[in-house]
Amino acid sequence: MTTDVLTRRQRAALPGSSRDVLFGVLKWLLPVLALALLAVIVILPLTKVQEFSFLLAKDKVGVASERLRIDQAQYRGETGRGEAFVISAAGAVQRSSAVPIVELKTLTAKLSMSDGPATVTAPSGRYFMDTQKLQIAGPVAVESASGFSLDSATVNVDLNTRRVATAAPVTGTLPIGSFSAGNLSADIQGRKVVLGGGAHLRIYGRAGRAAR
Repeated sequence: MTTDVLTRRQRAALPGSSRDVLFGVLKWLLPVLALALLAVIVILPLTKVQEFSFLLAKDKVGVASERLRIDQAQYRGETGRGEAFVISAAGAVQRSSAVPIVELKTLTAKLSMSDGPATVTAPSGRYFMDTQKLQIAGPVAVESASGFSLDSATVNVDLNTRRVATAAPVTGTLPIGSFSAGNLSADIQGRKVVLGGGAHLRIYGRAGRAAR
């Protein structure tokens, strides 16, 4: 039987045919590819940095209950106008990290405002970090660059709105004179002061003497 009368399948099966050559190449190529793939599988994990990630369920996060105590503490922030303030204290205690209230000892609050600095000093007080408010026990002294000052047993200071208020008897000074009252509400620079509870105001005369 000659190759002229062989079918296409029979011719492809003859030694030296293209199919025979292809099978010969695959016979040695496939083992080589298998070895190369195995090498990649073994070596690749050794050359890459392994990364780990996890999710922490909110209901499984423990809240620290310990007291946080700091000596020579400082708290910094900004007023609603973007003006910086610094609260310094000889000692600070936060009862729990879950409660944003700090009890301060021997405190000084300094506000660097565009219309002049102001200072609040007191032996003790509480700082509400979430609302930026100070609740101060006296004697409390407030002084500003405008000449406004006050002394009282208790004073509430809103650092965000730059306002002070007290429901206790208060004395103080203004650029025009001195005052005393049963309660007070004012901006910390003394531009607008509201006195109540039997208020008395002594206005300075031109010669510097007070006039009723």
